[in-house]
Amino acid sequence: MPPNDSIKEILKTIPKLPGIYIMKDKAGEILYIGKAKSLYSRVRSYFTESRDHAPRTRIFVRKVADIKVLTTKTEQEALILESNFVKKHQPRYNVMLKDDKHYPYLRLTTQETYPRLEVVRRVKKDGATYFGPYTMVREVRETIRLIYKIFPLRQSSDELDGNAKRRPCLNYHMKRCLAPCAGLVSPEDYARVVNDVILFLKGKNSELLDSLKAKMADASEGQRYEEAAVFRDKIDAVNTVLDKQRIISTSMENQDIVACYTEAKATMVQVLIVRNGKMLAEKLFKMNNPEEEPDAETLASFLKQYYADETLFPSEILVSHDLEDRELIEDWLSEKRQARVKIEIPQRGKKRQLVQMAEENARFAMRAELDKGDVATRSLEELRETLGLKNFPKTIEGFDISNIGGTHAVGSMVYFHNAKAEKSKYRRFKIKTVDGIDDYAMLTEVMTRRYARLLDENKPLPDLILIDGGKGHLSTGYRVLQSLELEERIDLACIAKGKFRTNLDTDEVFLVGRKDSVSFKENSPSRFLLQRVRDEAHRFAIDYHRSLRGKNALKSPLQDIPGIGKKRHLLLLKTFGSLENIKHASLEDLQQLPGVTAPLAKKIKDAVNV
Repeated sequence: MPPNDSIKEILKTIPKLPGIYIMKDKAGEILYIGKAKSLYSRVRSYFTESRDHAPRTRIFVRKVADIKVLTTKTEQEALILESNFVKKHQPRYNVMLKDDKHYPYLRLTTQETYPRLEVVRRVKKDGATYFGPYTMVREVRETIRLIYKIFPLRQSSDELDGNAKRRPCLNYHMKRCLAPCAGLVSPEDYARVVNDVILFLKGKNSELLDSLKAKMADASEGQRYEEAAVFRDKIDAVNTVLDKQRIISTSMENQDIVACYTEAKATMVQVLIVRNGKMLAEKLFKMNNPEEEPDAETLASFLKQYYADETLFPSEILVSHDLEDRELIEDWLSEKRQARVKIEIPQRGKKRQLVQMAEENARFAMRAELDKGDVATRSLEELRETLGLKNFPKTIEGFDISNIGGTHAVGSMVYFHNAKAEKSKYRRFKIKTVDGIDDYAMLTEVMTRRYARLLDENKPLPDLILIDGGKGHLSTGYRVLQSLELEERIDLACIAKGKFRTNLDTDEVFLVGRKDSVSFKENSPSRFLLQRVRDEAHRFAIDYHRSLRGKNALKSPLQDIPGIGKKRHLLLLKTFGSLENIKHASLEDLQQLPGVTAPLAKKIKDAVNV
């Protein structure tokens, strides 16, 4: 696409250096962030008609109104900077890693004289030894439980220097701790236990078994049979763990196997974690891939984002597709690891089978994700067809009014996206302009406040509004939409309790301009969805109403009296003991307090006697 005059001027200023480029639209929103060995050549290539650009590229290039660049000394530095900026700004047209959670690690504090274990979410360069990552907290807890069962490692978090701090705890008497907190074990003897724990966590169970068997034989020869029995039980426990581990490779490599599967503008990335030839864990990630970019580009984006914060790396990464920046990414990871990291695309043999396993798992995960979403999609499609809606009801906002007894009137709005509640977008309204009981006026206030604000802030409107109520509520809601000129842009419906209010089957759904209620199929998922939106709006309104009533019940009548501030309020209660005593006090008694005049004393009596 040829550039406009503004972009032409920007292109003239771009240097022939490595770095990153940031493309923005007219509103200043970042569209895309990329890295380049030569910024000059790379950025200009986007605006060359002869280039055969991908559909995604053609779309966002049309929107580019500004380009910023940041230069670096090397292309590798540019790659790191690109990874950091993409993660921070999450541009719309970059392939984004959605699941950015930090998996748990086990941290063994080997920088201390008497190391201990703890669970952490981040790896730091602090001298400790880290193991993991573990994909489930349950997995971590089971590992810790086994360690404390097999090895007498301390469980306290005290800072120990070999001097006694306290008497031995119960774990010592159960022979599950050597009591370093009581000064009963030397650092050298404790270090032997720590070394066995490290072998166990590294999966080097063959070496650990040899060590335990030697200790058992030594104890047996010395006729320390109880001690020998302890080592025997530990050997059994380690063998149990060994049986559960799956041998993947006899060459004992440390590998990550990474493969992806793309469908429906999303990509599932499966990571299999192999350490010392054993499959230890797996991770699954979902990536936003709006234009279904090629898997090679998706994998490159994933690796840069996934390893950006990692400090523990395998020596080998097996991937399903070749990468444009493979050598550059290898160099970057090798520098982070301070040892060689190799990226391979195996074509045959055992390694290819591992990649195929990861590909198959990614495909299964995507099918499960799509099948899960199909139920929601079907219910929304049925809802559009049954109600004859103008819009596909991807977003639904439901309203309810609560004014029990005419007091503390409130309105609620719930938000559903793709048939799922998004509670962070719920809103509640305290009625400000309506006195007494008038549901229609209250609904008018709430809806007007909601949609006037969305229009003022230029924010997205819902596809469908659902009101908890009957035809009168529906007419009221429609008048609000007409006043804001939204009646052609937003669909509107209401849901009312039917003949038998406790029977959901008698609920009725009404539309504007339609006399009779809408007929749904038996066990219709779209009808269940509307009932769920209505019930959630009602629950949210009632909760807010109760909250306001509860706060009011705790409010003292003295707080509403002009001239009674916080200090005088406390002084009254402290002097008389309770509101009941103030009620029975004379005007003269009240005037004995500093600052309480005759008129103020009368106001106090009037307030407490209401």
